[in-house]
Amino acid sequence: MKLDHSYIIPSFFALIVHLVVAVVVMSEWQSSSERTPPVQVKQRVEATLIDIDSLLAQQKQIENAAIKQKAKKKATDKKVADEKLAKQRAADKKTADKKTADKKAADKKAADKKTADKKTADKKAADKKTADKKAADKKALDKKASDKKAADKKVSDKKVSDKKAADKKVSDKKASDKKAADKKATDKKASDKKAADKKAADKKASDKKASDKKASDKKAADKKASDKKAAVKKAADKKAVDKKASDKKASDKKASDKKVVQQALEDMLDEEEAQTQMSEQQATNGQAVASAVHYIRDEITLKWVRPANALTGMVVELVIYLVPTGEVVDIEISYRDISATDAFVASVVKAVKKVGRFEKLGQLSPVLFDANFRKFTLKFKPEDLRL
Repeated sequence: MKLDHSYIIPSFFALIVHLVVAVVVMSEWQSSSERTPPVQVKQRVEATLIDIDSLLAQQKQIENAAIKQKAKKKATDKKVADEKLAKQRAADKKTADKKTADKKAADKKAADKKTADKKTADKKAADKKTADKKAADKKALDKKASDKKAADKKVSDKKVSDKKAADKKVSDKKASDKKAADKKATDKKASDKKAADKKAADKKASDKKASDKKASDKKAADKKASDKKAAVKKAADKKAVDKKASDKKASDKKASDKKVVQQALEDMLDEEEAQTQMSEQQATNGQAVASAVHYIRDEITLKWVRPANALTGMVVELVIYLVPTGEVVDIEISYRDISATDAFVASVVKAVKKVGRFEKLGQLSPVLFDANFRKFTLKFKPEDLRL
């Protein structure tokens, strides 16, 4: 129970009065008990009679006065508190009105800033899209030029290699012919030396056998004639061999020239065939890319759940990052029309995440995938779905 402090002072006064009365009574009682038997002395005693009821009534009046004083003070304090509360409420209302006005102005300023920021972001996204398209077109042109340059270099390298092989073959044949000619010259020199040595030996034998010279002259003359005939035949044979070698050399050169012309013609045909195959491959790649784009759009369409506030005319453009297996690794919102709601944009992003992996993209060649689907841009709008 909570103590009411307004009764402390009256209670304190009442306690003092009771103590005073008790002290007086005890004092009278003690003095009367200690007094000797009274002696009847005729004397005048003056005494004051204390009326307890009067004292209590006086105490009650004091308490009532204190209560009235406390009530009056309480009423005065309440009035002051009410006035203070009214002033405080008026000040709070004024502060709240000012705070509401400030918030309204701040909200309007934030809304204006948000609109301006959105316009800036939309313009930035459009500029980024244009720049990305230009970069992609430039990359495609550079790749095409690089592929053509590589093909031209391959054809040129093949021609150079073939020419080098033909030159080596001619050089090897020329070296072989020179080696054969050198061998023949060496053989002829050895034969001439042998003939000279034999002639010297014959002369020495002739000098030694001077007495037999006459008898052997006819034999020597016959032998000389035979040797001359053999030498003439040998020279004729050598001439025939040289002519045959020369004819073979000319024939080989003619055959080599014909082979070079034939090789050049085959290289030209190979180049034309390579260009035809390249054109066919480009057409095939274009069809594969278009088919893959339709496949991606169809897969997202199947997973898309149209929100209640989606309307025709809303547009959102996503940049989807893929790996060669077709798995989605990241999604960015590159552009959204001003009418596109957050629910619509979130539903499209959610549809891509639901697909998760475009399995058929794994069938594309790495070159075709890197050029077209490593970073894929998708524009999504409800009218594409006939909604």
